[in-house]
Amino acid sequence: MVVLDLLAAIAAASVAGAALFLAHGRHGDDRGGPRAELVRYMGVAAISALACSLANVAEVAGGGTFAAAVGNATNVVTVGLAWAGARRLNARRGIGAATTGAVGILMLAVTFVVPLDEATLIKTAGLVIFAALASVEFARRPLSDLSGTRVLVATLVVFGTFNFYRLVVGTVAGMSSALWQHTTSTQITTILSALAIVGMGFGSVRLGRQLDDDPSPGTRAHDRRSLRQAADDLLHAHGRVHVAVVRIPEIDLIRAAHSSGRAEEMITVLVDAAHEALPGSAAGVPARDTVFVLHAGSTPRTEVEAGVRRTFARQMPLIDYTDTPDLTFEHHAVADVHDLSLLMESRRLRPGSGAVPHA
Repeated sequence: MVVLDLLAAIAAASVAGAALFLAHGRHGDDRGGPRAELVRYMGVAAISALACSLANVAEVAGGGTFAAAVGNATNVVTVGLAWAGARRLNARRGIGAATTGAVGILMLAVTFVVPLDEATLIKTAGLVIFAALASVEFARRPLSDLSGTRVLVATLVVFGTFNFYRLVVGTVAGMSSALWQHTTSTQITTILSALAIVGMGFGSVRLGRQLDDDPSPGTRAHDRRSLRQAADDLLHAHGRVHVAVVRIPEIDLIRAAHSSGRAEEMITVLVDAAHEALPGSAAGVPARDTVFVLHAGSTPRTEVEAGVRRTFARQMPLIDYTDTPDLTFEHHAVADVHDLSLLMESRRLRPGSGAVPHA
């Protein structure tokens, strides 16, 4: 029965982690910003909860002190990361992750030097403290104004209260007492932990839907967002956006023969050449070594290619590069921003390698 309860906790942790990453992975999402911070902290917390459940199974199966130490450390880290993530989202001093990591290491060490019953009580005290800190942080503005935080606060309060009761019973009556066995047993604790994981996962997904991405300038994510914004403007003006996907087939050879910096410089020159050759267009690098150029389509494709090639060749001497690499083009037309997102996503997974015209 205990093993089944532990397996339920493993399943809950897995589902919570998968839900967070899937919620962040919708088309149109980018890394960076509050949403990514939430997924980073709560996703790692879900993984830590999964590790804790696996360690508990190993302990029941005879894993001994080592399994108990890993279970205690990851259990405390799971709740501590919720507090650290909330601090991060509230733009408060970044001491949460470091503190949580230090407490986790300390808990790992303590389990080896004190009796297991005492280590369990110390872990429980850590859970109470971190649950209280996390619930206070999620109840603090600006996070408290967002949907999902009430679920998180309620889950943390219930979880913290139960562990406080567990701590009191273990300290006063002892872990071998009937009161402990009937009200705070491993089975009850495991079931409540599984429910807490589900509650935290549900609240985090609801919260994540309201948080924005804010990728840093110069990153691929920033370029993807800028291209989507430009496509939206062009669609309102023209009803259709033409996309030229431009690549330098020799870019890997350039990177190997010179440096990654030289290859990135070449891509930057290509973006500048596209802007100059097609005034009013938008260009960016949404995927590695791939340039997207968005334009209204008033210029024929052959002229687009000739203009970009001519401008690109003219700029080569400016970066002290004597040989002008060849360029390949693909042409697409998209009717909405979602189609552009799918096109960019396909190039992130598998960069194109030739001219494949599309209507």
